[in-house]
Amino acid sequence: MKSSSMFSLSLICGLLASVGTIILWYILLYDKPTVSVFTALCLLLPAIFGLIASFLKQPLIIISFVVSLPLSLYLLLTGDMFTLFFVSSILYFISAAFKWKISKVNWN
Repeated sequence: MKSSSMFSLSLICGLLASVGTIILWYILLYDKPTVSVFTALCLLLPAIFGLIASFLKQPLIIISFVVSLPLSLYLLLTGDMFTLFFVSSILYFISAAFKWKISKVNWN
């Protein structure tokens, strides 16, 4: 696969994850008015960072994955519509994987 098509797929995955998370967070905010600052730090802030990182070639979007994964897993286990936060976390990871493939980062 060419690097331009991988970057396009990475961009699409990152944008879907970020915008989807922002929309879901606002739905969560209106559905449960007692949403804490903790959820904003664990879901909204990584989504905004992921939105910016989607346009970069470096795999910095993995930070959004790492920060949002614990709360996303918790929401997955609750069984309501907010299990979609987990899908966003997976999309962050897929985007980072494509970016790693493009940049050929050597972590050794």
